[in-house]
Amino acid sequence: MKVVIYIALFFVCFSCIKKDSFISDGVGGQNGFANGCEGIFYPNRETSLNVLPYPIGQSYSIGLSHCSGSEHSEGEPDQFAIEIIMDVGTLVTATRKGTIMYVEESGLDFELPNNVVILRDEDGFFHQYQHLTYNGALVEKGQFVNKGDYIGYSGASGIARFPHLHFVATDFDWVNPYGTNPYKSYPITFSNTSDNPRSLIQGQTYEALPY
Repeated sequence: MKVVIYIALFFVCFSCIKKDSFISDGVGGQNGFANGCEGIFYPNRETSLNVLPYPIGQSYSIGLSHCSGSEHSEGEPDQFAIEIIMDVGTLVTATRKGTIMYVEESGLDFELPNNVVILRDEDGFFHQYQHLTYNGALVEKGQFVNKGDYIGYSGASGIARFPHLHFVATDFDWVNPYGTNPYKSYPITFSNTSDNPRSLIQGQTYEALPY
């Protein structure tokens, strides 16, 4: 009888480990969280043109990030995406100056579609701000914005499991990441916060500093 109980406990514990969303396939960091992707070239944070996607003086914690498992695992379209944990209705700002290419804001929180604002920067990358709240866009298609400008309010639209901003820089604009032609994400760093040589680290909190 004891043998049966021990075997049952083993499988329960194993299944819990498999379901843990924080299992990392990246470089080991504190508390078992991912610390960026191994073998990847990251842009120099000190010369980065990108700033955090929220106003100066605000601080937010990071959920899944680069190579941190689930849809953010190595080789997935969202390998270099970042979850920034924010309450619904939190101001989101532009990470770089550029032109707004696409706006979707008709989705309700925790329902499809996934609300998103997509900005094309001067280098041709597309900065995607996903899971915005219903009617949460503050910009229009074709509008030019400077980095730091308000572009929307965070939410939990689409397939979001909880309220947060899903930020990712890609090589396509509004292509479904898991469609026939998935986008490819790229690693970026941020100049207006504490040192982040491998971008924002899962489990850490970052304050947006003046720039």
